[in-house]
Amino acid sequence: MDGWTLIHSDSMPFGAEVCRARLEEAGVKAVVLNKQDSSYGMFGPVEVYVPQDDFERAQTALAAPEEGGQPT
Repeated sequence: MDGWTLIHSDSMPFGAEVCRARLEEAGVKAVVLNKQDSSYGMFGPVEVYVPQDDFERAQTALAAPEEGGQPT
């Protein structure tokens, strides 16, 4: 994927979708690439990519606490 950088890898599609949603809420374009084996869904990663130009902004967005989360 030319021009795109891996920002997150997960073993569960739901985790990758949550990551993608957080990035898009922050105004960062993101795509999910599911590399799991189609016969055995538990093998292989589900990856989230962002444009290279937005990588630092994406890292900042993911490092910020989720809104509505419980205080620690």
